[in-house]
Amino acid sequence: ALGFAGGLWIHALIFVMMTIAAVFIAGIDLKVYVGLVSGALFFLLPGVFVVFLSCDSLLRAALLFSRSLAMVSCFYFLCLTTPALEVGVALKGFGVPRLFVELSFLTYRQIFTLADYAGMIYNAQAARLGYMSFASSLRSMGLLVSGLFTKAMECSEKLQMALEARGYDGGELKVIDLKWGKG
Repeated sequence: ALGFAGGLWIHALIFVMMTIAAVFIAGIDLKVYVGLVSGALFFLLPGVFVVFLSCDSLLRAALLFSRSLAMVSCFYFLCLTTPALEVGVALKGFGVPRLFVELSFLTYRQIFTLADYAGMIYNAQAARLGYMSFASSLRSMGLLVSGLFTKAMECSEKLQMALEARGYDGGELKVIDLKWGKG
C-alpha cells in the first residue's frame, strides 16, 4: 500500500530495500536479479515514455516509473522467495476464485516449460555460432521465436487434451485441492 501512496523517495526506498532483501538476505544471484530488472525496464520505459508524451509531465512519468519499479521489485522478491504452492494457498485464502488460481498454476508451468525450451534452443544455436554477427543473430532469433511459438502451440494442444481427459467441460478444473488431497 505504501508503494501506491508514496512519492519518488518512498518508491526508491522500497526498491532498494527489496533489492537488498532479495540479493543479500534471500541469496538471489545479483546477475539474475539485474537481468530480471532489466527485463522489466524493457517494458516499463516505453510505457513511461508514452505517459510523458500524452501528459506532457515529467513528474507524472517519473512517479509512474518509480512506482512501477518499486512494485516490480516487491513482486520479484515474492516470486523468488516463495514457492508457487504457498502463493496459491495464500490466493485461495484471500478468496480468489479457484479457477483463477488453477489457471495461474497452469500458466506458471507453461512459462517455465517454454523458458527451458528457449534456453535449449539458444544454447544449441550459440554452439553452432548462430550469434556471431548481427545478421546471423537476427536469423537465429527468428528461428528461436518460430520454434518457441510452435512449441507453445504444441504444449497448448497437449494441455487441452489432458484437460478434456480429466473431464474439463469449460467450468471448474478438476485438480487436486490446495489443501493437500481433496478432489
